[in-house]
Amino acid sequence: MEATTWGFIGTIIGAFASIATTAIISWNSYILANKTKEYEREETANVFQRETILELQTELLEYFRSCHQIYKNDRDYFEKTKQWGGSILTELNTQNRDLSAKTSMLIQRISHDELRNKLEVFKSNCTKSLIAKDKFEAEIHYDISSEQYHEINELLGKVLRNTYWQPNA
Repeated sequence: MEATTWGFIGTIIGAFASIATTAIISWNSYILANKTKEYEREETANVFQRETILELQTELLEYFRSCHQIYKNDRDYFEKTKQWGGSILTELNTQNRDLSAKTSMLIQRISHDELRNKLEVFKSNCTKSLIAKDKFEAEIHYDISSEQYHEINELLGKVLRNTYWQPNA
């Protein structure tokens, strides 16, 4: 074969190699860009969950404290009158309803199913202790919610820690 033929073949092979290299680089760039977008979406979701959990921890404490105040008020009233469920201060009642609404809203933002379900059961037991018809029923639900509060705080901490960057993940 002549030199011009070899030159032409070399040019064609070089062009194909250049096109293939460009295609591979473009594909790798596309893959990296997608992974970066996916990481950013995950990180945005983790930041949202972290902020929600931190806010929920604060609101949950205030809500439980409010429920405890109402329970204590009912218990004190029972000591004096032997009747359960005395009237509570309007301010305390309003505070409890506001905290209940805020807590419910935050619970719905939690993406961790087990945690969200446990929070809903906890909140239900708190409510049952507040609307109980007698001291015995109120004590049962209050004691259950007290135990659940500690379990939920541990689970909140665990879920919160999982939203932070994990070097081995």
